[in-house]
Amino acid sequence: MKKITFTILFFLAGISLIAQTKTLNVATQGNLKNLITTTEQKTITTLTLSGSIDSRDFAFMRDKMSALAVLNLTMVSIKAYTGTDGTNSGVNTAYNANEIPIYAFYDPLLFTYKASLTSISFPSTTSKIGEKAFYYCYNLSSTITIPASLTRIGDAAFYGCSSISTFSVVPSNPRYSSSSGVLFNKSQDSLFIFPPAKGNSYTIPSTVKHVGSSAFDNCYKVSSVTIPSSVTSIGSYAFSGCSGIVGSLTLPASLKTMGDGAFYACSGLTGTVTIPASLTDFGNYCFLESNNISSFVVNASNPNYSSENGMLYSKNKDSLFICPPAKQGAVVIPSTVKLIGSHAFYNCSKLTGTVTIPALVDYVGYYAFYGCSLLSAFEVNSQNNYFTAENGVLFSKNKDRLIAFPITKTATYSMPATVMQIDPAAFAFSQLSGALVLPASVITIGDYAFYNAKQISAINVDGANQRYSSDNGVLLNRTQDTLFVCPFAKTGSFDVPATVKHINYSAFDGCAGISVVTFPNSLISIGGYAFEYCTGLTKIQLPPNITNISDGAFYSCTNLTELSIANPNPPIVDYYTFDQINKSTCKLIVPVGSSTKYSSINYWKDFTLVNEQVFQSALSENTEKQISYSITGNILSVKISNPNDNLLIYSVMGVVVYNAKPVSTSIQITLPAKGFYIVRLGNNVLKISF
Repeated sequence: MKKITFTILFFLAGISLIAQTKTLNVATQGNLKNLITTTEQKTITTLTLSGSIDSRDFAFMRDKMSALAVLNLTMVSIKAYTGTDGTNSGVNTAYNANEIPIYAFYDPLLFTYKASLTSISFPSTTSKIGEKAFYYCYNLSSTITIPASLTRIGDAAFYGCSSISTFSVVPSNPRYSSSSGVLFNKSQDSLFIFPPAKGNSYTIPSTVKHVGSSAFDNCYKVSSVTIPSSVTSIGSYAFSGCSGIVGSLTLPASLKTMGDGAFYACSGLTGTVTIPASLTDFGNYCFLESNNISSFVVNASNPNYSSENGMLYSKNKDSLFICPPAKQGAVVIPSTVKLIGSHAFYNCSKLTGTVTIPALVDYVGYYAFYGCSLLSAFEVNSQNNYFTAENGVLFSKNKDRLIAFPITKTATYSMPATVMQIDPAAFAFSQLSGALVLPASVITIGDYAFYNAKQISAINVDGANQRYSSDNGVLLNRTQDTLFVCPFAKTGSFDVPATVKHINYSAFDGCAGISVVTFPNSLISIGGYAFEYCTGLTKIQLPPNITNISDGAFYSCTNLTELSIANPNPPIVDYYTFDQINKSTCKLIVPVGSSTKYSSINYWKDFTLVNEQVFQSALSENTEKQISYSITGNILSVKISNPNDNLLIYSVMGVVVYNAKPVSTSIQITLPAKGFYIVRLGNNVLKISF
């Protein structure tokens, strides 16, 4: 993309802002924004309110008060409000009185969190805390005191609040109670939230029957958790990522149900998981990403589940649910198995040799063999009516579905002309090298089909394919308006085709060898994690029509020193879009006149070096002769066709010489010195010299 050859450099002046404490009475609900000045929005750290507020005032505190840390609402009355200006941004919503509103300090549209907030005190009349009210307020660290009136806490209200160490409940509260800083129901037979910052070991009280959803989710500081024999249910993701689940796990004999992801990503689980006879309702992904489990043992009296050689099955062994990820050596699937569940062998990186699919198997779920990095081949019993194998690759019987490609298989590969579907992650981590050719028959490619296949240098497509195409080894749709995958092994520079409007999620994920990507003006959107870990990129220039940059799009592009964007209106981004980029050294270059916008928008404003520049791609070159001029001495006479647009004149160093809306179609300006100048009217630009 070409650009006018000068840059308007300016640095955001460092302004020393003094922390400020303020006490206000809000006489009229929704009026807080009129009581706090623009300067105070940036300086108030401690705010005490009285009077009446509603969801609009919460939205103001969330979105405008960037330094707010301590918020005291004990003397406030929260009023009802219905409209689009509340915390559910832009959505017409009815907010009830006496409720901390939904998304109070989290914006679901912009994915913004209130990282500055460290303390909150609730009104004594609070009846409910809304869904995701304090979602990822990760610096919220003081004791959370639950008033007597509070009888409902919405889903994920305190999710991601990793610094909370204590919950304290007023004794007269009829719904909640606390003990040792942990939040329970009144009778303490349900445990709702274990404070994420609470350390040491913890034994769940023997009164507890139910461990709530996400109760111990991402509790990194607890060293061990003991689950008592009283527990009958464990909610979804109750112990997900919890550091206190260590060694072997014996689930209590009283346990009847376990929700999805109950022990997801518990890396401390390093031994055997023992499942009691009573556990008959087993959620999905309960032990996914818990990659150090060595075996499962199921009580023989369990009516729904069984185990054999450490693997988890249905009672009659016709369904294989989980092979423990730490299981080593060769694996034999029993001849009784009909179903191999999704993620069944997920991350079984120590299994070796060949896996044989028995004759009765009629279903293999997605990601069933993901991350099996030492498996050398798949074989299928010749009597199987649903699956087959060819050259060690697992297919459906008629080879229209390619299910799994052995990671250790090397050299090049010629895909059968019958393949219509490539399963999700089918070639993930593959050691194949060279170009991979997709036949004309392929119409579906699953998510992450080629993820981390580091030696595939190109993905080419048969010219007769009606769904996909390729350009320089990069996979696109047929019309080439969507770019799907750039192979990991691609290096050097790449020009995105001029027809591309959308870059798909994870399209360039991990392509560390790519040093330059040139984007066309046609580009509108960049998908989530599209350029994640593209550490070879040092400069990026985004075109003027880009309006959507999804979460994590440039995550961990750690060597980026310059990010240019030709759109004068900042696209919506989230916390992860530019995460792990050094925003104190990476220059953000934006169109002339738009730095104020960018510096006021969440996550864009984190860049401290902001430059302005005229982007030729965003301008016409005065082709319609909307600007004409003559020079006498150092007097510039300009004639313009549209006096409604601002006229701007810059020196070659980027200094603004003139900036005003003309009062007529002819004006005269005194130029300060001989040299080159840029004259801009609206989107028209003209270079002059004298």
